Amino acid sequence: MKTFKFSIILLALLLSKSLVQASNLNAPNITLTQDSPVAIKHLRISNFKVLERGAIIIYQRERAGDKLNLFKPIFTHYFSVKGSDKVYLFTLENLKKVYKNGPAFDVLDTRFRTDGDLLSYDAIHQQYSINYYLSKADPA
Repeated sequence: MKTFKFSIILLALLLSKSLVQASNLNAPNITLTQDSPVAIKHLRISNFKVLERGAIIIYQRERAGDKLNLFKPIFTHYFSVKGSDKVYLFTLENLKKVYKNGPAFDVLDTRFRTDGDLLSYDAIHQQYSINYYLSKADPA
């Protein structure tokens, strides 16, 4: 008897879920992605350590950790394009939005796969790889 009740409830849930999905298919397409990155507002650059100045300026902010990471410091990275006063979170997505036109986008798309790749340091050229490749893509 319990198995029969469970089967009916399971069938009802499956049908209700499929009806919800079907109604979502009729909804208008709403795109929530933005074409331009959102700059960080109310930011004090004086609280940041400048890691490197190149095609982009890479900043690092350190804050105290909590119980979840055993009180180790948490580092957050930001960047700004040389000659601009806007500061963005240092992610591959934000870099691609800033450099959406031109050869720099191709460099970002082919050379870097994850956000962690952006902080790789090139010991031969003595700079971060991102700045090296961006300077080669746009020598201006």
